[in-house]
Amino acid sequence: MDLVQRAGDLKPMLTDFALSPRFDREWSAFLERHFPDRVVTDESVFSMVLDQFLLQHRLPSGTTVVEEFVAAHPELADAEREMLLGWRDVVEGTFDVTGKERDALVLFNLVDELTYRARSNMGRKAFEPLKKGMILVGRLVRAGDDWMVSGNPTAFQASARAYMLTAVAEYAMSNPEAVFRNRDKLAEARRFLAEHHAAFVDMFGADLIVVPGTEVPGKVEAFHRRLAQQTRPDAEPPEGATVDFPDHVLAADSVGIHFVAGEGLSFYPDYHLIEELFSEPRLILRPDYRETLSGFLRDPDTSPEPLRRLAARDPAKASKVFARLLKRKGFSWDTDGEQLLRRSKPRYFNETPLPRTVPLSPLLSEALQRSR
Repeated sequence: MDLVQRAGDLKPMLTDFALSPRFDREWSAFLERHFPDRVVTDESVFSMVLDQFLLQHRLPSGTTVVEEFVAAHPELADAEREMLLGWRDVVEGTFDVTGKERDALVLFNLVDELTYRARSNMGRKAFEPLKKGMILVGRLVRAGDDWMVSGNPTAFQASARAYMLTAVAEYAMSNPEAVFRNRDKLAEARRFLAEHHAAFVDMFGADLIVVPGTEVPGKVEAFHRRLAQQTRPDAEPPEGATVDFPDHVLAADSVGIHFVAGEGLSFYPDYHLIEELFSEPRLILRPDYRETLSGFLRDPDTSPEPLRRLAARDPAKASKVFARLLKRKGFSWDTDGEQLLRRSKPRYFNETPLPRTVPLSPLLSEALQRSR
């Protein structure tokens, strides 16, 4: 069975299934988020939005449309089911068209720096307008041993390359998970982070420091300067390394600056309230202390490590703090603390958090510097 050809039959069926009355409310809300004025002027953009709804959007049930489709069609062969469910793992990228092999395009993804051999469920004719040197913005999914173009990609002439490289660099920095499909890039980022973590500890004496909000920009700029000078003694932080901090961070009486191992810098406004709370549990009765701790605990993107450290200072006091916060008499940090963290911050336990530092290729780094 040629799965790419079979995909040509299954994809329209999946689309019809997604646009059926069964998903009308969810599709309408999804469409509203992407096209607030309800005006669609670009067919390629609409195609990408629809493809995301089919393959990646989580329904209220927690499943995706493609998962619901597979469940509704038990007659599908095992290879077809495996292919369809594999479509949830989408490669989004900006690709250099480097050549053709029979009915396939050879694409170099400028985001993750990997090469893909991609086919189309429309056959060879779909690629006839594309020439070597052009740039393709689109999505790829697995189809057996091949990759397949999913949705309607957008092609650009080689003359748009300079602009596209800048856009790719900015996308890569904002979407590290797309870059780290390349395991070598992930390993490189982790090496950098280990070096940066050591530099932070050497500079400040610990990987978590607490300073007034007004001092945060200076501390971070000094740290970035230290990193730059590790490479060249007279170097300054690269342009664009300065962080624009939100007003609530700058106005905070204290901010915890934490270099989270394996991730990077995190900032915790009003961190002194949490420290004081773990020293005096009765403060949990005050709304500012209670709300600060509750927000810290419930934030899925905040590392659980600071809470572990604070609780380790005096587990008995930590038990009182959380017993009162959760209204759970008998709560014990020693027996219940880790389970609480797992429920509150599942990302840190169900998957390995990715580095927030993205090592750009020289090509993308130079494009970004030129644009700035």
